Amino acid sequence: MWHELKRSILGIARRLMLAAALCSIPFAMPLPAAASEPYKLAPYTRLRLTVLEWVAARGEYREWSALNGEYVVSEEGSLLLPLVGTMEVSSFDAVTMATEVSKRVQQITGLVNLPNVAVQIVDYPPVFLVGNVERPGEYRFRPGLTVLQAVALAGGRYRPREEARTVEQIQYLGELQSAHGEMVRTLARIARLRAEISGQKDIEFPANLNELADEATVSSIIAEERAVFQAQSNGLTQQLENLSELRRLFASEIDVLQEKVVGQEKQLKLLDDELAAVKPLVERGIATTSRQSDLQRIITALQADRLDQVTAIMRARQNISQASRDAQNLVSTRQTTASTELQTAQASLDQLKIRQETAQRLLVAAGSILSGQKRGEKQEPDLTFTITRKASAEPVEIAADENTLLVPGDVVRASLNVRFSAQTAGTAAMVPQNSGAAPLAAATGLTNTQ
Repeated sequence: MWHELKRSILGIARRLMLAAALCSIPFAMPLPAAASEPYKLAPYTRLRLTVLEWVAARGEYREWSALNGEYVVSEEGSLLLPLVGTMEVSSFDAVTMATEVSKRVQQITGLVNLPNVAVQIVDYPPVFLVGNVERPGEYRFRPGLTVLQAVALAGGRYRPREEARTVEQIQYLGELQSAHGEMVRTLARIARLRAEISGQKDIEFPANLNELADEATVSSIIAEERAVFQAQSNGLTQQLENLSELRRLFASEIDVLQEKVVGQEKQLKLLDDELAAVKPLVERGIATTSRQSDLQRIITALQADRLDQVTAIMRARQNISQASRDAQNLVSTRQTTASTELQTAQASLDQLKIRQETAQRLLVAAGSILSGQKRGEKQEPDLTFTITRKASAEPVEIAADENTLLVPGDVVRASLNVRFSAQTAGTAAMVPQNSGAAPLAAATGLTNTQ
């Protein structure tokens, strides 16, 4: 009877041990976030390996203490097991690994039957939280862990202390006001430069500059830009008028020189006629040769003088052409300078927009209330989540929400989803878009350029 009881107890023990050997299956069940596939043994997964052999002669199980114990999957996805050696397990789940270890042990030891191998997942690779959470860092994973639960483990969203928040609000508000003031000045400068390039007689300023600064500041900046515009316009106009007057003087000089040339040509005609009449008289001895020589000298002097007058006319015409080129160069230089300044101003405006958006986001993060929101209304931006997951050789980034299920090794980034006020949204609308400068003024009508 004792032997029967012993065999019954051993049978029960055997069934219990077999059940224990199959306990690895629940631990290897697929994670909710990993679709329907079982969990693959990722790097840093901690496993408990149990190897048992049924000894029929003794009617009991024998533990393989050399193999039993806890192991951690290496970064390369492998395990180094006594007797078995190195195994690549990154493509295995717990059940597959248990089967593979059992086969390898049988091959190495020459066992008739496969040993019973159980693989239990003791600890999964951690998940990591970064961004706007109270305690960023590494947290232990458990099956079914959601993004919201992970954020709760990290202490929830980050909230600065009240004293620090007040100081931050003052700093960020000052930065925002400074950016708005510089933005008004830059927008006004861009409007003035566009007016200069296109030859307008007045500046068309954006109508909603008052949304960025107070009326007195905006009026002062507009007055300054109008003064600069008027000074630039008056200076260019005065220079062009001086060059135009210089061209008129040279034209008058040409008229006078041409009249002198006409008079000289008449004198040369008369002297040529007189010389033609004197030559026969000299040949007959009626007139002296000195008379003929005097006429020839006078004619030569008049011809030289006429050449000087023609040269002076050509020089005056060259001066007129140079004055026209100088006038055109003045307009071209001013437009080129204005275009360069416009590009610089637009680049500065882009930087100011970045400063403004950064200050607004920091204000919201510090718990401040932006313009356009009712007083006393609590504004707390939502958190948006992205998960960096190593799905293959390279990590991928996926969008997530609070209910997204995590897998071991996920990196969760929590960011603030800032919604701007109506004033902020309107700022982008008033920013002028890049456009090409107007063509250079033609050579004609330069004096009318403003």
